[in-house]
Amino acid sequence: MAENILERYVTERSPALRNQLVEANLGIAAAVARKFVGRGVDFDDLYQVASFALLKAIERYEPDRGVKLTSFVVPSMIGEIKNYFRDRSRSIRLPRRGSEGLARVEEARGRLHARLLREPTHAELAAEAGLEMDELIEFLEMRGAVLPASMDEAREDDIPLGETLGAADEGYARVENRDAVKRLLAGLPETERRVIELRFLAGKSQREVAAILNVSQMTVSRAERRALGNMRETLSHES
Repeated sequence: MAENILERYVTERSPALRNQLVEANLGIAAAVARKFVGRGVDFDDLYQVASFALLKAIERYEPDRGVKLTSFVVPSMIGEIKNYFRDRSRSIRLPRRGSEGLARVEEARGRLHARLLREPTHAELAAEAGLEMDELIEFLEMRGAVLPASMDEAREDDIPLGETLGAADEGYARVENRDAVKRLLAGLPETERRVIELRFLAGKSQREVAAILNVSQMTVSRAERRALGNMRETLSHES
């Protein structure tokens, strides 16, 4: 039954069929969520995160890439849950203004997720939260500053979902990501493109990029946030 729904959804892209497809695969979301139980978060919360990741993955799924649906959605759900744990494990205490601003942004993000069924753009998020774009970027920068650089608590080694769920096709992901990055970089302004190239392709730190471009580290940080936001926004419109 699920295969028939998938075939129809690939052709019609109907929200009703998408929702049926999500319901047919909620067992996978439950299986993924259970593997993270015992780390201080209730199963219901983990299941909700995995279910939403399932929906987003189904919207992006392209069967002509030659990857099974389960092999595509499972890594997405694992990554979303990892991000959820990462967001809960702040190592730096924010000032009151920062905490209140972040709470405001996250509440707005949650409302937009519920309405749009996708990741909101920066413009949508700022409007929903009643913030200027500079304020939104500032709060997002604070959010990045208080998160650990690495989150390895929930390793894939701890999540043996079994052969029935398939395995991620890393080659497919690398090809898709490389093509997407080239396309997205081409659409950025020159300075932002240079920042992203130096940071993520050349592996430079923000301080090193600032020295190369002869600008402040804050300028590099803002340009990086702005560029990544624009790239995410472009991807959300394409999905």
